[in-house]
Amino acid sequence: MKKRWIKFGFAALSAIITAAVTACVSILTNKSKTKNQAQAAMELEDHKLENAMDLEEKRTEERRKRLRDEEEHQRRMWEMREEQRQKRSESSQQPTTDQAFEVPYVSKVAPFKESLENDTRELEWLVGKKIEVGGRCLIYGPAGVGKSAFALQTAIHIAGGTEYGFLPSEEENQHEAQQVILIDLEMSAAEQKERTRGITIPDNLLRNTEPIYNLDELFRMIEHESHGPKVTVIIDNIRKLEEEMSQTNQVNEYFSKLEKTQEKLAAKGIIVTFITITHTGKDFDMYKPVQLSDIAGGADLARFSTSVYALVPGRDGNVVFKALKQRNTARMEDVHVLRIKESPNLHLDFVCTCKEGDALPVKPKGGKASNTSKSTADAPKKKGNTKLTETDVDEIIARINDGESIDNLAVEYGVNPITIQRRMEAKTKVTDSQEDTDQAA
Repeated sequence: MKKRWIKFGFAALSAIITAAVTACVSILTNKSKTKNQAQAAMELEDHKLENAMDLEEKRTEERRKRLRDEEEHQRRMWEMREEQRQKRSESSQQPTTDQAFEVPYVSKVAPFKESLENDTRELEWLVGKKIEVGGRCLIYGPAGVGKSAFALQTAIHIAGGTEYGFLPSEEENQHEAQQVILIDLEMSAAEQKERTRGITIPDNLLRNTEPIYNLDELFRMIEHESHGPKVTVIIDNIRKLEEEMSQTNQVNEYFSKLEKTQEKLAAKGIIVTFITITHTGKDFDMYKPVQLSDIAGGADLARFSTSVYALVPGRDGNVVFKALKQRNTARMEDVHVLRIKESPNLHLDFVCTCKEGDALPVKPKGGKASNTSKSTADAPKKKGNTKLTETDVDEIIARINDGESIDNLAVEYGVNPITIQRRMEAKTKVTDSQEDTDQAA
């Protein structure tokens, strides 16, 4: 019996020792694994830190190079001005005692005709004859009307030197492709990627990849990233950068920095055109004729701009494009009606040109909207009504093919130009469908 208990005691002790050894080994193994994981994490962090330091060093070197280039340019400009001043000083007569401290006067006038003949520069245009090269264009509209789509479409076509698609064919003009900097303060890269799906993007179209927080940062970037001879800068939307842009002092600061940037780059031989996108004010009424007072901070923003255009909602889901200020051309009396299309990507297409009253939406009466404006209702009517029969549509298509304008026919038939456009499109679709059926038969 005693031997059995001794044997049992040895077995229990052996089990306890084995369990203790196993636990110690497990603890040591876990500690080793934890140590290895911590070591790996530290190595990964060190690697990330090294990469970040390398990237920061590269950016620092790039900034230093830009500063050196800028300093070198300023030094050359100073030497050139000093040389010119020295030449003027040497060529002028020695001043008398009374004139010793006077600065020699250099004439800044010339005969009018001669001054024009000697200046070989000509006015150049972008977006038809809407935006003057080297000018300051302002485009405004309410939220959701399609300003960002318009800005992107404009940027792509200016950079590529191609037609725009949202202008009448007679207003489209080919121009030389140029660098475009799109300051996108509205949409993310993912949204822009979706909107440009299937489009060939020109290599000289640039977009900011980092947030911009103030005007100094904005114009410093523009100054360093502009590479001429011509550059267009599109800022969408300036209210995202300066919420108080409706205040006079903010507007003055914005245009002051803008003009200084244009002057600095012009000294380097780079002509910069600015297109600024902004919102309408709180009192904007989509049913009333569009005017400059609709702009948030309208009086000041319009005063400094060379051209001002509005993008506002139209009837039937269309968009109205109206000129409110054009410094070097006759202001467009009629408006362009555009249609937003989502295929193959979000863009604006030209529909027609018509009177503003025929393009703007009509204020609902009794909760029901109407598509007939007062100007259309008062227009001369053919056959006593404003409905177009199939015979009318066939006759209109034939007359348009002979060169008559949609606007004149709309007045004659007493309908909206958009109605004519829509009926013609429907007629074309029916004709094409019938032809396909005949061919299949």
